[in-house]
Amino acid sequence: MSAVSELLREGLLEGVAVLVVDAGEASSFGPAVAEGVEQVGARVRTSAPDAVDVEAGGLDMLVVDGAALFVAGGLGACLEGAWAATAASVNGAFLPAARGGRIVYLAPAPGAGEQADAARAGLENLARTLSVEWARHEITAVTIALGDTTAPGEVGALVAYLASPAGAYFSGCQLDLRGVVAASDPAMRRAAPGRGGRGPCPRPR
Repeated sequence: MSAVSELLREGLLEGVAVLVVDAGEASSFGPAVAEGVEQVGARVRTSAPDAVDVEAGGLDMLVVDGAALFVAGGLGACLEGAWAATAASVNGAFLPAARGGRIVYLAPAPGAGEQADAARAGLENLARTLSVEWARHEITAVTIALGDTTAPGEVGALVAYLASPAGAYFSGCQLDLRGVVAASDPAMRRAAPGRGGRGPCPRPR
């Protein structure tokens, strides 16, 4: 049984449209996110960051696999790709539909490369800024800081939760998984809790 099906009920995301932006073959978390949200009913599409094509009302959540973008092209590709996908999704789908939307950035783990922490900090800052700037449009933004031992399935389950009605309460947060052992690890239940994140944070009002 997957982490998603263990935690969330079948059909929870029925009717929810999710776009996963990744780097193709360099991606490991993007496909896991797509699989996770599909398991609870979401409709999923994938895209490269410079090829986002969305219509008003045709998107509820954007997920940017910044970890894959970083591995594929470094710091610049990660941050520029995240912003390109965000701008296209917000201007093409969220704002014209006037019904809000959700944005999730997956930040690279510390061991991904020399500038991994800079990429994480950049995505965190972007999410915090957008959560304030676009709060009046009911658009939320969250960063998930991946750890070196984070399992893709765990990230899929977390993103599926953020796409659910309960996920609407999260915005401007960094959910920090850098000190968290995957739930699939038998030692997790007897281990001390990992380092907590900087969320959940209250949504800006």
